[in-house]
Amino acid sequence: MWHRSMMLAILLLGLAISIKARTCMPDAVPENQRSNITVGGLSMPLVVWYPQWASGHTSAYVFSILAGDVLGYHMSEDSGSSSQEMFFALGGCLDPPAFATDPKCGTGVPVTKHVGFENWETQNTLLPGWLAQVGAMAPVLMGNIGYDGLEGMYIMDKALSAALSDTGLHLEFYGSYNSSWYNPKIYFPNITTIDLSFMQTCSADRMSSSQDAYIYVHATGDYDGVINASGQLKLKCWNDVWWLSPACRNTPESCIPVVSTGDAWGFRQIIQQISFHNMPMAFGTAINTSMWKSINVANKGALYAFEPDVTFLALGSNAGEYELSKIGFPLNNAREYIQKIYKTAFGNTILSNWYFKDLKTVADRAHFLLSKYKLSQDEINGMLGDVGSVGDDDYWAGACRWVIENRMLWSAWIPDSTTCSEGKGLVDSAGNLLESRLQAVDCKVCPVGRASTPMMDGTGPTRFCLQCPRGESQELPGEQACVPCYIGSYSAVPGSMACTLCAVGSYGNLKGLSACSVCGQGTVSEKLRSTSRAIMVQGEEERVAYQGAVSFDACGCVKGARMDASGECVLCGEGLKCDGSGKVMVLEGFYTAADSPGSVFKCYGDAKRCPGGPPGTCAHGRDNETVACSSCESGLRPGGDGICTPCSSGNSALFSVAIILIILAIAILYISLKSEGQDSKSQNASLLVLIVAVGQCVTVWQVLGVFGQLKISWGSPFSKVLDFVSLFAFNIEWLNVSCVASFSPGGMYAARVFLVLFLFVVACCIHFVYVALRKKFADGLEISALVKVTGNILMIFFIPVAGAILAPFRCYKHPNGLHTVQEFGGVLCNSQGEHQRMLIIAGIALILPVSFLAIASYVVIVELPKRMQKADVAFLRTCSFLYYRFRPGAAVFSVIILLRNVVLVIVPAIPGGSAQVLLFMLVLCLSILVTSFMLPWRILECNYLEASLLAGMAVCISMGSLFLEDVDVDSVMQFCLGLFTAMILLISGVLVWGFTKFLRAKYRKPFQYFLCHHKTGAGAFARLLKCELSRMNAVKAKVFVDCDDLQDLTQLFGYVGFETEHLIILGTKDILTRKWCMGEVTTGRLHKINTVVVALPNYEPPSETLVQEYQVHVPDVTELAAHGISLAAVQETLRWMRELPRIELLGTLDSTLTRSLCKELVVMRVSPGSMVKNSVQLGCEAEDEPDKEARLANRMIQYNGSKVAILVDYKNMEAVATALVLQLMVSPLLMSVGGMVPYIMAADEEAMPTVRILVVICSQGCFANPEIAKVLLSSAALSFTVLPIIAEDSFRIPTKDFYDEALASAGTTSMSRKLSRAAVIKQIFQEIAVAFQPQGYSASVQDLEVKAKTIAFRLLGGKLRPMSLEDDQPTSPEELEAKSLGLLPPTEVMLPATAEESTLEMETMSAEANQRVLFASERSARLKSVVVNPFGS
Repeated sequence: MWHRSMMLAILLLGLAISIKARTCMPDAVPENQRSNITVGGLSMPLVVWYPQWASGHTSAYVFSILAGDVLGYHMSEDSGSSSQEMFFALGGCLDPPAFATDPKCGTGVPVTKHVGFENWETQNTLLPGWLAQVGAMAPVLMGNIGYDGLEGMYIMDKALSAALSDTGLHLEFYGSYNSSWYNPKIYFPNITTIDLSFMQTCSADRMSSSQDAYIYVHATGDYDGVINASGQLKLKCWNDVWWLSPACRNTPESCIPVVSTGDAWGFRQIIQQISFHNMPMAFGTAINTSMWKSINVANKGALYAFEPDVTFLALGSNAGEYELSKIGFPLNNAREYIQKIYKTAFGNTILSNWYFKDLKTVADRAHFLLSKYKLSQDEINGMLGDVGSVGDDDYWAGACRWVIENRMLWSAWIPDSTTCSEGKGLVDSAGNLLESRLQAVDCKVCPVGRASTPMMDGTGPTRFCLQCPRGESQELPGEQACVPCYIGSYSAVPGSMACTLCAVGSYGNLKGLSACSVCGQGTVSEKLRSTSRAIMVQGEEERVAYQGAVSFDACGCVKGARMDASGECVLCGEGLKCDGSGKVMVLEGFYTAADSPGSVFKCYGDAKRCPGGPPGTCAHGRDNETVACSSCESGLRPGGDGICTPCSSGNSALFSVAIILIILAIAILYISLKSEGQDSKSQNASLLVLIVAVGQCVTVWQVLGVFGQLKISWGSPFSKVLDFVSLFAFNIEWLNVSCVASFSPGGMYAARVFLVLFLFVVACCIHFVYVALRKKFADGLEISALVKVTGNILMIFFIPVAGAILAPFRCYKHPNGLHTVQEFGGVLCNSQGEHQRMLIIAGIALILPVSFLAIASYVVIVELPKRMQKADVAFLRTCSFLYYRFRPGAAVFSVIILLRNVVLVIVPAIPGGSAQVLLFMLVLCLSILVTSFMLPWRILECNYLEASLLAGMAVCISMGSLFLEDVDVDSVMQFCLGLFTAMILLISGVLVWGFTKFLRAKYRKPFQYFLCHHKTGAGAFARLLKCELSRMNAVKAKVFVDCDDLQDLTQLFGYVGFETEHLIILGTKDILTRKWCMGEVTTGRLHKINTVVVALPNYEPPSETLVQEYQVHVPDVTELAAHGISLAAVQETLRWMRELPRIELLGTLDSTLTRSLCKELVVMRVSPGSMVKNSVQLGCEAEDEPDKEARLANRMIQYNGSKVAILVDYKNMEAVATALVLQLMVSPLLMSVGGMVPYIMAADEEAMPTVRILVVICSQGCFANPEIAKVLLSSAALSFTVLPIIAEDSFRIPTKDFYDEALASAGTTSMSRKLSRAAVIKQIFQEIAVAFQPQGYSASVQDLEVKAKTIAFRLLGGKLRPMSLEDDQPTSPEELEAKSLGLLPPTEVMLPATAEESTLEMETMSAEANQRVLFASERSARLKSVVVNPFGS
């Protein structure tokens, strides 16, 4: 259609351009006040169509001037070549000239030609066919134009006047041409004077038509006038140009030539007329109209002509010679013409005007003008003559002159502006509709909703637009009457364009209603009323609501509502299908009783038991008298797809097998626990992993049973898994108990709740049978063993027991507002009847889990530490079910598990599925965090298993939340909003914290000192230095030591570069070859960190040789490149270190030297390049003191009264540092006990008189030091108790080789003294040693504090063994060697324990130590034993 739209747009543009701006009348309507007409929604000028000849122009221009200048229309003109074309142009055809082929009519494009004039084809018999071809848009005949169209033979005035003046012969009469009486040829030119080349040949024009030849012969009988050409008659022409009449056929030169034009216009009539009336004439046709005019002007004789026409008007000064007179024939005989006998004159042609069919609607005044428009023959000829006399061929000007001169004539054609025609009404100047002429200035088509109503006043008849009253309407403009509303519709307001169908829920049973009747008007359910009817949809009947109901019978309820017993419509509700017909159908998964279809229950769980359909429908075998088809009929059991199937013998067997399996399981549990409790038997680690894994598996199955209690629609196959694991939640119905015995819901609930009591009874029976048959009551009833078994049963089945008890509190909410117990769908949660009995049972049964939780919590939190301290093995074995799965110190996790399980079973009882999922997820996530943080399980892999299982269950819950049955969207969204707000606040807080940290790091860095050290060479010294610096008031920030502060190795250099104020390099022998140490120093140099070297005695500054060959000595230095530190940077750092300030430590390390160093570090303000100015040498004050006796006296005063002395090898600086650290950490723990604060013995002194305990710092080669040996011998002589401390990983217990070497180096020492020394060393390691190694890679301050507490406990415990020079003293090397053949009793070195033990207070230290002793054999995976034998490997 786009091309048609384009053509229309181009056409309208052409019309707009063609609008003539010429104005004829002086009082014409101004151009800017003229209006277009609107056709098909398009605005356009009124277009006049005319044929392309003078009279057509003139008549059209007269109308155009009047319609434009007087009526005020925008006018335009268009033309065509024939009258036939006019019908197709006014009919809206796109190609009117192609009327003979395809004018393209009926396209739907608006008509653009509106009025046509002087149509010559009104009488044509083909006219009906043409109009039918145009179709529905065929134009309408207005009538004749006032003058006729004339044609025939004419004679010019020259010949006419000559004959009349010569002989008185009237050549305007056909009789004057009869050759039998007259010789008119003498007044006409000879036929031969006409050039044949100017004429058409008979073989080429219409005269060659055989049909015309037959018509001629049939009418005249003149066969000589035709010839037979190939079996067809043809007119016989002379020179193939002229057809000769019989009167002159034999003498052609005597024929009077009659010249026509066109396609031999008039020849059919003329040849018969000259033949019938014996007229000596010849008929021929000029080759065109111009030649026709030229030939006849030259001949001035006879010719074919028509009028009105201007061809021969005003041809010059002798114009009278060319005046035409029509040759008269007998009056036209219409009957003969019908028979195609043309003896009589041509008939006058009615010339008519036509208009397009909607002209009256779009331009009624123009239509009125057209209906009055008439021109006479003289008037049209006068206008044509006027144009001819002027000689300008301006027919518009000629029409204008006529209009101006004939106002009186055409004034009657102009319509009165207030005389409205049909379909119109009076309007004022603003276009407002009026009902009288008083202010009316014009007429306007009545709009929709009004009717053109006639009226009469003093002026005459007219019309006004009457508004349609209520109950009537008019949807078309220009109509003369309003239409009453049909039944089923109404019109509520006057002036309605259309009646409105009665709305759904109302009806109209009369015509002309202004309002419809409402179904159920005045009832409370009026809004639920509807009008509906049944239709067939895919072969099924369905009710649909409709408008326009015509009777009360159509009234019903809306779709989704039903009619109750009182006749009121109520909402259908969830689970029901109400189609509006009054029938109620239950949807699948819902149930309603037949006698109360409005009370809907949802069939939770197995929805297939409620197949839907009519109320009261249940699946096969289900009892439809129970709520939601929850129970099977008697003798049936639940089967697949919601149906119930008959019980069989196998069901009873299944129940019996289950009872037997329960008894066997409890027996196996009892036996395994009895075996575990036997003396000297401990739990095998591999078996423990198996036991814990099985226990966790059972827990998972039980938690999955809780999953099934959540308000989540679990789908298959996972729902099948949940159905199976529900057996672990005491869902004994899974065993088809109903086939064994008939239980009421309350009875079934009681059986589930007290099933654990059955397990207890079985356990008691097994226990007493075992005691009676195996031990014959030798040890009494052994109630402790029974307690242990029942405790394990409760631990295992705590979730099923608690979950079963809480069943009455887990309720489903149904669409009818009622609640039913989740596991017992036939019991209403209304605290009445069956539910009340269940609540009473629950209250009684809750005593068991609550009591167990309280007792377990008391035992673990209160009693267990006390009983461990007292070494109450019997109690510990009895209660081991609470903690034996967990590592020492994590027994409280059993209480945490119980609390977690309590929360898990409570969650399904909380209303709202969203809240359930949220709480469940929170519990699982917190459990994962607690497990990951505490690592409570005795076996490390079990912690991983626990966390993985919890994570898996959390994922299952997350996925299941997508299928929640009960979702409170508002609450969920509010929670999400709150969580989102918390996240935003958290992010904002982190951003603020990060920015604050950045500012603080920029202006006050978190680490005031960074201790760069080599672990082996100065690890203990670095710990000592940190301890001392941290105690100083001048040190406001932290001191960095990697084992305390480094959590991520990748951040190491960041700590140095961005968070450290001073870098302290502890210069030892190997520090320059440690890549990480050099990386720290290089980072400090690059970031211009204040740096100082604390040079220990074995430190040497880097030589240039080391710098050049550094990659040879340290090949892996290239690994620092990953951190942006190149080899060249390290080499530059080594050179830089030569210039750094240095503090040299001279002599033996002691507390005074350490504090002096710390003071120097605090007061110094070091900077690169100022070594000389800032270099310091520090020495031991004791070595500088000249009077040894005075120094010893001072120490006697200071430390006399101390009961604990620390013996250390002063030749080993790291050992001394370890002793100093130990002294710092242990002293606060022992300060409250008089005399127990230890002191460190000097290198050359004996123990104070009050000393009773000797703490020996065991370091590599310490026992080869004679001073150590001397102190040991003197301490043994005084029977000191001893506590060995392992200070170094490299320390090894003295072996046989050590003693052989000691005996071989006799020196001045006697053999007996050497033997005594060996015996004393042996006695030292008969005591369990404690590992206290500050230089260890994982020796954090928390670990050291734990070890310090252990040492303090050992010192306070009073169980240390005293040394002696008399006990087991060898008398010879042979005896010593003999005694070395056997190993000493194994002793255990206490390695670092976990950091969380540091949280215990001092008063629980004894309990912790006893606990470790108790579980020493069970912690083999976590503790290492060192077997000591001084004389064998």
